[in-house]
Amino acid sequence: MIITKSHRLILRHLIFLETYDTLRSDSGMQSGALRDDLISMINAGLIEVHRTDEAGVSRLQSYDADNLQEFSFRATSKGLSLIS
Repeated sequence: MIITKSHRLILRHLIFLETYDTLRSDSGMQSGALRDDLISMINAGLIEVHRTDEAGVSRLQSYDADNLQEFSFRATSKGLSLIS
């Protein structure tokens, strides 16, 4: 996978767990571009997907790509190694 400027921008915002809405707001990216980048980075193992509910935070193995706003994200160690 070729890492683009937008990928690095997203990874820099995902050092800690962030919601989709916070990431969209902080990155300034359009929803479609952010969605496409997130999905490709999740598939490449650069980002983890989490769900937060009354039981706490849990890492997910599968997610609904059409409803990314329902999830939170964090860069993996592999993803973090690409932003240094």
